[in-house]
Amino acid sequence: MAKGFSVRSVEIEGFKGFTARKCIDLNGRHVFLLGQNGNGKSSIIEAVRWGLFGSARRPNEIVANQGYGGRCRVDITLVSEGVEWHLRRTLNRGTTGGSDAVLTDAQGAEHPMQQIMPQLDSVDAGEGTHIIFAPQSTPLRRQPEDLTPFERTVFNHLGLTHPRALLGYLGSLNATQELAEKELGEKLTSIRHDIDSEIDDLQRRRSRITSAPPWGGGRLPTISASEQKARNLISEITGAQPDEALDGLSLVALIDNAENALNNRHGRDRSGLAEELLKIEGGKEQLEKLIVCLQGLDQRKVELQQIERNALAVLNGVTVDALRESVKDLQRKAGALALRREMANGAIQLLELEQEEQICCPVCAASNCRQTLEDTLHNLIEQLPEDGSPDLEQAVARLEQVKAFSMQFRSIKAIVDNLQEVEQESKKQINESGVVELPESVDAVALTGLVSHYTDRANSVREQIDDSETWFGEKQARLAKMKEEDEYHRIQRRLAELRQSQNKFDRMADSYQNLVDFGQSLRAIRQAVSDTVTERLEADLPEVSNNLSQVFAALTSHPWYDRLVIPSALLPKLELRVSTSNDPRVEYPTGVLNGQAESALELVPYFAFSQTEDAPTEVYLVLFDDPTRAFDENHTRILVERLASLGQSVQLMVASHETGRFRELVPENFESGSYVIVEPVNWSHDDGPELHIET
Repeated sequence: MAKGFSVRSVEIEGFKGFTARKCIDLNGRHVFLLGQNGNGKSSIIEAVRWGLFGSARRPNEIVANQGYGGRCRVDITLVSEGVEWHLRRTLNRGTTGGSDAVLTDAQGAEHPMQQIMPQLDSVDAGEGTHIIFAPQSTPLRRQPEDLTPFERTVFNHLGLTHPRALLGYLGSLNATQELAEKELGEKLTSIRHDIDSEIDDLQRRRSRITSAPPWGGGRLPTISASEQKARNLISEITGAQPDEALDGLSLVALIDNAENALNNRHGRDRSGLAEELLKIEGGKEQLEKLIVCLQGLDQRKVELQQIERNALAVLNGVTVDALRESVKDLQRKAGALALRREMANGAIQLLELEQEEQICCPVCAASNCRQTLEDTLHNLIEQLPEDGSPDLEQAVARLEQVKAFSMQFRSIKAIVDNLQEVEQESKKQINESGVVELPESVDAVALTGLVSHYTDRANSVREQIDDSETWFGEKQARLAKMKEEDEYHRIQRRLAELRQSQNKFDRMADSYQNLVDFGQSLRAIRQAVSDTVTERLEADLPEVSNNLSQVFAALTSHPWYDRLVIPSALLPKLELRVSTSNDPRVEYPTGVLNGQAESALELVPYFAFSQTEDAPTEVYLVLFDDPTRAFDENHTRILVERLASLGQSVQLMVASHETGRFRELVPENFESGSYVIVEPVNWSHDDGPELHIET
């Protein structure tokens, strides 16, 4: 067996399916872990792997037994040239990830692993070691380009481990470098664009201001001069001397102060003048209303006087009552005459109905001659006036005129009374307003002059309002110019800042160019290393392909695919292909193989190279977890024969559920005493597996 460390014993506690500490004594022998799935075979393989390298099969995999209260740890006793060493690995945080490894000699003294096992301490789990892990229940799903185990093994075999690592490191560094160049280049371009764009925008804004400078002609203003100008403006607005409180304020603060003062002054002045104008207009309106009222009163009073004169003329010195009595008397007389006429006419009609010559009077019943009575009645009718009494008609007409004048008088008198009430209310409101002072003698003419006076006052207030607006507009214009001055100063400050940023950016650009130059050197170095490695690979790969093909053909006995080749087109990247001796020119991806051939393909590099060199690490241990997946009986026999050959150089640890086949084949191919069979059985959640050990 090759020189190096061999495993004497393994103790497992709290790791995956294990609970209380259990020990497997190897004493440097090969170990065959046989039995049904689910009893802990894979846990033993993984425990050895974790104990040596400190990493699980998958990142962040839970390695601690979740039902066990003790520590999760693995102790491995190693022997090299008769000297015994103890490696203990203990999980130190949570249930996954970090662990502490302690290496002690036979006397119990601790030693750093990098001193005793530098290669083992410097690699990840599986790196540079021949370890195979195969899932128990799923077929191999290797992608054709996923050849990391082959690539690693081939580079180790050719003594190119360090050049390969250097090439990988340079590739990773180059990728990081190119990413940094790209990100920094984009960021610098963005910064340069932002700076240039802002400078262009600021210069345009500055040109717009200086083309019509708000400060007028002459020299450009300083900030202190602009600040003093703002203080003077505040004094003009407030009408007070400059306040010491304004000293030390920035130009922006002074402009804000001036704007607030201007708005307050404008609001206060406008409010006072508007209130005064409103009062004057209100008083003037009341005066005009009073004038209309007084004019109406005068007119109505004249109308009343005229009505009185007209009524007196109609009465003609008679009272209304006397006129009314006269009308009544005339009406009685007229009624009597009408009645006499009616009686006479009735008597005549009655006589016409009587035929006798002698007839009784219809009134007194005295006997009279018809003719005499008729003549008397006709004479009576003729003596009575036919058109009634003219005096009655005249008296009635006079009385109706008097009544009409009376109604007209009452109507106008009501208007006069109402106007007088309006007059009193208007005078009251005018006196209460305090704006208009009524003269002692109030008449329409005097009030008209007063209205003219207050019209002049209202116009004067309007002029004051207009003057205030003009003043406000002028101060607003000056304030706007002050804001433009402030904008100019801010643009100047920002341009100065951007010029400083440009200087910093230029230094950054120089540093970035240094980074790019370094990247070019790095890419040149990587290319040189790649060319050198490629030259070496081109020289040695034919022999490597031949070794791989021999092992592959022996393990599979495939009738067609009997060659493994590594094309040179992609060097230094290694891509494994399968071919056939019948037509070596044709190459196929490994995905064309069946499950049995794929399983064999996974084992090829370890059989091909393990017997041609010493251990690439100090611990030369090959771990196989269920290597017979998809193997038939004949290929299982071939595998065990190959394992026996491999076992001459390395220590084997093989787990398989093919208990019957291995119990038959192992004694046939391995010398007695060179191996130990361990069968985990009766696994339980509380106690883990029982280990039946056969030596």
